[in-house]
Amino acid sequence: MNTHLYDDNISEAHKIQNVDIITLYHAGRFKELDAAVICIDQKGTVTATFGDSNWNCLPFSRKREKNNLVFSEFNAAPKLQRELKVFTFGWLFNKGPKQRMSLKFSSVVSRLTNIKKAYQFLMQENESSLAALSSSKLWLKFKNYLQAQNLSQSTIQHIFISINAAIHDRGWHRVSLSFEFIKPCSESEKLSDREKQQTLVIPERLCHAIYGKAIHLIETAIPYAQLIADTEQALQSNYQEGKRIVDEKVQQDRSFAFMNGDGSIDTQKYAQCIEDNQPQHPKSLIEPLATKLPELSLNNSPEFNRYLGQLFTASYIVLGGFSGMRESELDKLTPNSYYTDTMSGRVFHMLQTHTFKLGEKRETWITAASSKAAIDLMTILTERWRDEATYPDKKYTNTLWLNQKYRSQPPKVFGHWNFRLRLFCKQFCFVTTADDYQECLESNPRSEESIRKNVIVGKPWCLSSHQFRRTLAFYCVKNRLGTLVALKQQFKHLYLAMTEWYTNGGKLASLRGLKVDPKITQALDDINAETTTNKIYKQWHSDETLSGSHGKAIMKMRGDVPTIYSSWEVIYKAVKDGKLTLHGSLHSYCKNGYECDMDGVVAPQFCVDCSAGGSIIDEQQAKWWQKKHSSLTAYMASVEDISVSERSHYITQIRAAELVMTDFNIPFTAFEAELRTTAL
Repeated sequence: MNTHLYDDNISEAHKIQNVDIITLYHAGRFKELDAAVICIDQKGTVTATFGDSNWNCLPFSRKREKNNLVFSEFNAAPKLQRELKVFTFGWLFNKGPKQRMSLKFSSVVSRLTNIKKAYQFLMQENESSLAALSSSKLWLKFKNYLQAQNLSQSTIQHIFISINAAIHDRGWHRVSLSFEFIKPCSESEKLSDREKQQTLVIPERLCHAIYGKAIHLIETAIPYAQLIADTEQALQSNYQEGKRIVDEKVQQDRSFAFMNGDGSIDTQKYAQCIEDNQPQHPKSLIEPLATKLPELSLNNSPEFNRYLGQLFTASYIVLGGFSGMRESELDKLTPNSYYTDTMSGRVFHMLQTHTFKLGEKRETWITAASSKAAIDLMTILTERWRDEATYPDKKYTNTLWLNQKYRSQPPKVFGHWNFRLRLFCKQFCFVTTADDYQECLESNPRSEESIRKNVIVGKPWCLSSHQFRRTLAFYCVKNRLGTLVALKQQFKHLYLAMTEWYTNGGKLASLRGLKVDPKITQALDDINAETTTNKIYKQWHSDETLSGSHGKAIMKMRGDVPTIYSSWEVIYKAVKDGKLTLHGSLHSYCKNGYECDMDGVVAPQFCVDCSAGGSIIDEQQAKWWQKKHSSLTAYMASVEDISVSERSHYITQIRAAELVMTDFNIPFTAFEAELRTTAL
């Protein structure tokens, strides 16, 4: 008995008894197999049997959409279809021989979707089992088939993972899958160079426009929220009264155009008849609201419904855009989700709802103040609907995203947010420009293919719900509004690497957007010029000891200083004009600038007696040479196995250090290189 699939309030009579479908399958008892119950609701109604081509699993999936497991595309290949159902049954009820955690229903849907690619190929080749892929010839043909479809690496990888899942369960289903486990990553890389495309960041101009319009719609509607709800209620009551009038006339045996000769009803004509019999014209009911909002076109029911839909989408944009919630988390928002909290005297706006990654739990998100208005508006607009709606899962009732698309039907939880978001952009003409396209390329370095496919100049922006999450992460990093750790907490990520993936491109955009204050640049240039001037002036107008080819020359000319070094002011002007330069390192200064041969970069000993006559070594740098001498002589004494080239390199540095120490009268013990003879 699969007790984990049932709520406590389901009676024992309505629970499905286990059936050994594997015995039935291999024994060819397909009539009994097809009768095996897959899913049953709380009332005892069977919603899916093994023989169905479409398994309705809403009773234990309880999701807004994607509740069905569909096999109808294989109706023409019953053997393949039956085998695929067996594998899916095992995933659905966790029948694998290894005691693994059972899959979520969404994971079963995903696994079935992926393995269907293999079964579509097998049906095309007139094969009857996945086992046929054990043939090397057919396996090669299958890989060519996948490659020809130009699938991404991740898609092919998931196809192979689903095939591996079927192989993993062969101890249970006993289908002869004799081929070895596939290596999904390496195999997918061989078949496709299309890497995973990242969700797009909304370009900044469009982001301001879309979010700004959403906030404006909410703020404009809030003062009249109750009037909008009352208008919707009046339109519904008007419809119900029209329906009552029509139905009453039907009961009086009156004939109507919607009545067909066979007793059936033409639903379209029936709806029109109800509309014609409504006691009040819809425009008169909408008029009080239209007067309050003269900038809007509210002349009839379709225009009112469109406006209502725009308010729902605007609220969704604000709540998703300023929290970064996943779609599944936004779906579970209720009138009680918003609250404020105070920390260190600062008020924070919070949203609380359910999250479903790594197990369902309640979590909290920080959001913007405008989220309160969005929640308040949705609370008022959906008050009646929330009382009348039947929610897919009783655990998640009172959620906000409801509508009554058809007045003849009760309110329902709705989804398809990506369609609604794109319609929002279309209705308000949020069109992509050439600048938006270029910014998109710069902000989404891992999405070039997606940009070419979905971002079209002159067309509305292709908005999607997951873009809110990616956009929030990107701009937080770009504008330095938060740390990765803070974002990790906000996004409810398990690993920081996932948060970094969402912020991809943000750091680069932040650096690209930096603007250096010209006053600060000028101040730094002045300080650098003054520092260089002070150093040069001290070298020429003091009695300090100097080494290096140019350092020794300075000491000789101190009695007759050249004009360019005659005073601090003259030196400063020459430095500002670029006529004098001085670059320093640990071991020496150089006056030659870009005319230096740069030998000292890899071999500092060449700077001591610089052939270009540009090196200057002061007392501080002489101490560096002293330490160099000490470390190299100790190394040479302790290590026996030194190559000839290494020995030569070290000795030249030791000799250079000894020259510098001699110039500064630093005592040292001269290094005596050991002479070795080689017998011939």
